[in-house]
Amino acid sequence: LDLDQMCRAADILTGEHDFKSFCSVHTQVTDTVRTIYSLDIRRDEEDMITIRVTGNGFLYNMVRAMVGTCVYAAEGKFAPEDVSAILESRNRTAAGPTVPPGGLYMTQLWYDEDVL
Repeated sequence: LDLDQMCRAADILTGEHDFKSFCSVHTQVTDTVRTIYSLDIRRDEEDMITIRVTGNGFLYNMVRAMVGTCVYAAEGKFAPEDVSAILESRNRTAAGPTVPPGGLYMTQLWYDEDVL
């Protein structure tokens, strides 16, 4: 996978966006706007790619669809710049596939003090 292309696609996904194109088609959520603070992609010495996503909330399958979209960009199936149009389309079929859940881990949660 072309790590540079993956990172370029990830950069476009960072920030506040309507992520309707990146959640399950039959989601019951009415507000699909979320903020991605960071989407960090790294390759280690063993050629393992690690993706860390930090945001203020996630839709069902959102991270898996974002990763699938970055993989498609890395494979040359579309240009990283196309991710902007995918976001704007609000159409799940425009984005990359939902990658399998194996290897997906939630590592930390943060809550505002008033929520606790």
